Amino acid sequence: MIPLGLRLVISGGREAITRLVILTIAVGLGVGLLLAAMAATNAVSTWNNRHAWFSTGSAWVAPGPAAGIAPLWWHPGGDIFDGQQINRFDVAATGTSSPVPPGIPRDPGPGQYYASPALAALLRSTPASQLAGRYPGHLAGMIGDAALPSPDSLVIIVGRTPAQLAHTPDSVPVTSISTTVLGWPLPRTKANPRGLIYVPPNPGGGKSTVEVIMSVVALAVLVPVLIFIATATRLSAARREERFAAMRLVGASRKQVSLLAATESTVAGILGVAVGFGIFFLLRIPVAGIPFIGQPFFPSELALSLRDVLVVAIGVPVAAAVAARLALRRVHISPLGVARRAAPKPPRAWRVVPLVAGLAELGFWAVHGHPASIPGQIQAFTSSFALIIVGLFIAGPWLTMAAARAMARWTSRPGTLIAASRLADDPRAAFRAVSGLILALFITTVAVVAITTQNAKDLTRWSSAAEANVLTDQVSGSTQAASNFPGSTEGAAGSGPAAPAAPLAARLSGCSWSARCRG
Repeated sequence: MIPLGLRLVISGGREAITRLVILTIAVGLGVGLLLAAMAATNAVSTWNNRHAWFSTGSAWVAPGPAAGIAPLWWHPGGDIFDGQQINRFDVAATGTSSPVPPGIPRDPGPGQYYASPALAALLRSTPASQLAGRYPGHLAGMIGDAALPSPDSLVIIVGRTPAQLAHTPDSVPVTSISTTVLGWPLPRTKANPRGLIYVPPNPGGGKSTVEVIMSVVALAVLVPVLIFIATATRLSAARREERFAAMRLVGASRKQVSLLAATESTVAGILGVAVGFGIFFLLRIPVAGIPFIGQPFFPSELALSLRDVLVVAIGVPVAAAVAARLALRRVHISPLGVARRAAPKPPRAWRVVPLVAGLAELGFWAVHGHPASIPGQIQAFTSSFALIIVGLFIAGPWLTMAAARAMARWTSRPGTLIAASRLADDPRAAFRAVSGLILALFITTVAVVAITTQNAKDLTRWSSAAEANVLTDQVSGSTQAASNFPGSTEGAAGSGPAAPAAPLAARLSGCSWSARCRG
C-alpha cells in the first residue's frame, strides 16, 4: 500500500499536486519557526555562558590551582560612554604561564590593550579626548567572538605592570579564568575568601535562571508552533475523507485507507522538513540581529545540535503520520462513504479545571504576596502560566461550545444561527483551527504587559546619550579608574563645577559593578 500511496501523491493529478504543495509549505513554515525557536534557546545558553570569565577574581568563584601557574593580576572595572556600559579589565601577567582571558592570543603587556570589535569601532569614530584617552597605550588586537556575549558587547582588556596592580585597590592575583556564571542572586557562601566582593555589570543569568527561561520558551513558543504543524498536516481533511470513502467502495479496508493517509501525510512532512530547514538557514542571520535579550546574537550561536536535527527530522514526519491516522480513527468510513460520520461527543465541563487551577494559583500569589527570592518568584509564576496555557488548550473546545450555544440562544439572524449550530456541533475542530493563534495572542499579551510593567517599576536605567554627555562633562568617568594606578595622570578631571559631584560620581560608578550597591 505504501507504493500505491506514493503513486497517488505524485501522480494523482493537479489536485493531488496542489494539496501536496500546500501541505509542504504549511509544514515547512511551522518547521522553520520550530528550528528558529530551538536555535534561539541554544543561543541564550551560549550567550549566558560567555559571561563566565567576567566573574574572574570574584569571591563567589572558586580559586584556581596554586602550584605551577604564574599568577595574573586582575582588576575588574567599568566605564560608561554615551549611555553604554563598557566592561574593563586591567591585567598584568607575572610569567609566561599566567592564565590568558578567552578571545585573545596572549595577555597584553603594559601600553597595550585588546578591545571588542564594537568598542574598537567606537574608539575609531570618537575623538580620543572623549574615549580613547581613558585607556593607556595602543590597540594590540581584537577580542574574539568566543569571549563576547554579543556583537554589540563593549569589552576592553588593558595591560599593566605587576607593580601597578599590586598597589591598586580592588586588584587580586588569579591562577585561572572563571568558567562559572554567577547569575543573580549571588550564592550564600563564598568560594574564595580572598576574592573581590564584586559582580560584573552584566553577570548573565546563572544556570538555574537559564533553565527556567528554557522552560518558559518551551511553553510559550514551541507549543503554539507544534499546534500549527499538527493543524497544517490536516489541511484538506474533508476532501481526503471523500477520496478514502471512494476507496472503501472498491474494497479497501480501514487499515489500508489509514496506511494511505499516513503515507500522504508522511511525504508532506518529509518535504516540509526539508523546506523548513531551508527557511531556517535563510532567516538565521536576520533572526540573530533581533535583540530578544536586549542584545543581538552572533549568527553562529543560532546553531542546532545533532539531537535537535534528529528530533525535528524524524519527529515531524512521524507526528504527521500519527495525526493523519488519528483523524481517520474517529470517522467510520464505510462503503456508504462519509455519510456515516460518527457524531462527536460534546466536550465536558471538567476541561476548565486546569484553567481555573492556573488562574487560582496566580490569584493566590497576587493576594498573599509572591515568594521573596527571585528564583522562587520565577518558578511560582511559571507554574501558574503553564497551567493557564495548558488549560486554554484543554478548555478551548468547551468554551467554544458554550459560546456557540449562547450565541444561538440570543441571535435572531439565520446566518448567525447556522454558524453557531455548526460550531456547537463540532467545537473541537473549530477550536483546533485557531488554538495556535489564541495561545500566541495570550503569550504575546502577557509578555508585553510584563515587560511594560517591569520598565515602569525599574527606576534604575542607563541615561540617554544627551544625559551621559552631560555627566561626562561634569564628572570624568575615567577619573576613578585612572587615579587608582600609581603615577597615572590620564583622564584626570579638572577643577571647577565637577569637584562637588566627585563623591556622588564615585558612588554611582561603584554601583555599576559593586555587590554592596546591589544588596
